[in-house]
Amino acid sequence: MNRRVNWAVAMATVMGLAGCAQQARVIRPSAAQLHELEPLSVVDVIDQDKLAAQDTFTAANVNVMPGAGVPIMAAAAGGALGMAIVNAEIKSEAKRFAEEHVQPLRSALQGFDARSALSDSLRQALILQPARFGDFRAVSTAPASAPRRLLVNTTYSMTPDFSALQVISLVSIEGAGADSGKPIYRNTLVYQSKRQVAPRKTAEDSKRMTAQENQRYLDLHVDDDIAKANADLNRRDPEAAHLRTKIKQEQVEHRKRMAQAASPIWDADTRARYLAGVWAIDQGAALKAAMQASGAEIAHMLQLDLAAQGAAGQVEKPRTVFTSDAREIEYVDGGRMVSVAKGDGDTSLKEPSPMVTVPISAAGPH
Repeated sequence: MNRRVNWAVAMATVMGLAGCAQQARVIRPSAAQLHELEPLSVVDVIDQDKLAAQDTFTAANVNVMPGAGVPIMAAAAGGALGMAIVNAEIKSEAKRFAEEHVQPLRSALQGFDARSALSDSLRQALILQPARFGDFRAVSTAPASAPRRLLVNTTYSMTPDFSALQVISLVSIEGAGADSGKPIYRNTLVYQSKRQVAPRKTAEDSKRMTAQENQRYLDLHVDDDIAKANADLNRRDPEAAHLRTKIKQEQVEHRKRMAQAASPIWDADTRARYLAGVWAIDQGAALKAAMQASGAEIAHMLQLDLAAQGAAGQVEKPRTVFTSDAREIEYVDGGRMVSVAKGDGDTSLKEPSPMVTVPISAAGPH
């Protein structure tokens, strides 16, 4: 997949992660509409009270396997229950992953007012455009509809791999007069911090991880459990069943961890744990700096977008509209905008949907 396609796919993912099942289309005002409303009052809405983490959930492409001799049936064609069961498991794991790795960052940010840092950053950047923007308010609850106002709904979260912070602003302007009560401008502007990078995994790392996992497994005394279970194979009571289930689960987990240790690349948890640890250094200093830098980039994208009216037919096309030694700003499919550190690329990519086959007993009737 080339870089430009990556931008478009990644941006679509961002919109899903921001909580929008179907993102509202981009709307742009005419130069006359915009001029009539300036200077615009600004309201920045941030209702988050803590750092979020974008999860990695992607609905599985599920096949249901009926009895012998019966063709495999795609879940979309009737195996909905099977798809729901499998997707619930995948979603639960994605939530576990996101919450586990964001916790150290929340601890590092304890006592830091992220909401104020983000709003102050945007306020200071918009002050530099006095002809376009006037008074500024930061609130935690969206206000009632009002004309002649720039409304910024801001969310902030770690990308799914924990390599970067993203500040996502859904920006809109409500018109006045004949346009009162409807937006004349609406777009989504995404700031992504410079990415942190995990070191390459070495043979020594694999050796260390293998030794650690063998010791972890040894400490569980699974061999003792196996001996106990084998001593009375005919037991069918709940306690015996629970023991056999526990043994099987531990063996599966051990095999998984040993495979991860032997792999030449980091597993997702180890990589995210490292990256979160880097972000958490010095009470989250790098994370705080990224939040404080976001406003200038959001304001820059807004300035470029509102000035793009003359480029009719071009604005909706994926293209780079700004580049410097440090950053790039890109229009992606549909006209939305992303600002990333130069050479980084958007990291809001999810893995391709996995193909999962489930037995009919797990999927239910079709």
